[in-house]
Amino acid sequence: MQKKIIDLTHKLSTGMPVYAGDKPDPEIISIQSKLAHDITISSIRLGSHFGTHIDAPRHFFPKGKSLLDIPVNRFVGKALCLNKENHFPGPIDLTEEEKAFVVCEKPEWLLLFTGFDRNWGRKDYFLNHPYLSISFAEFILEVNISGVGVDFPSIDSANAQQFDFPIHRTLLGADRLVIENLCCLNKLPTDHSFDLCALPLKVDADGAPARVVAVL
Repeated sequence: MQKKIIDLTHKLSTGMPVYAGDKPDPEIISIQSKLAHDITISSIRLGSHFGTHIDAPRHFFPKGKSLLDIPVNRFVGKALCLNKENHFPGPIDLTEEEKAFVVCEKPEWLLLFTGFDRNWGRKDYFLNHPYLSISFAEFILEVNISGVGVDFPSIDSANAQQFDFPIHRTLLGADRLVIENLCCLNKLPTDHSFDLCALPLKVDADGAPARVVAVL
């Protein structure tokens, strides 16, 4: 039986939305090679946390693991997607029923569908978005989930800088992985598990854009 592949990745493009102040300005330019008139090559300028991307522990811990330190099997595994549609702005927590479901299924990855990705490209995309509660982050550690993925720009609140980014520090400090800026999670089942493949660029860095797909 043929597997169904669902792409959960935003397109990388010139002028794509990024956090204010992030550099370089995203730019993808295609040019004709001097080798021959019909050969095209491209220049790609992107930051490590542009678009759909994975955070490695080094993002918040200078001596933490980079993406290159993480075994590739960590980026592929059993996943669950929980429906938290329209749960924004504000912190996201789990009900006791959702916790019991996660404990029963034992996924490597937990994804959260809120539908906030429909705001991708809007000026306020990086403001008033959902974020994870401390109790949610602690639950991730308690049940030993390898990583969490969300369809909004940050697992921390938009004003988290004044609180020293508690969710990132909790999860990345425990060597968990984080995928931010997912999309199309509405196409995923929420009543059973599926396979997730989230492969970042093979680079010795704090994070990198990734092509993320679900296999149903």
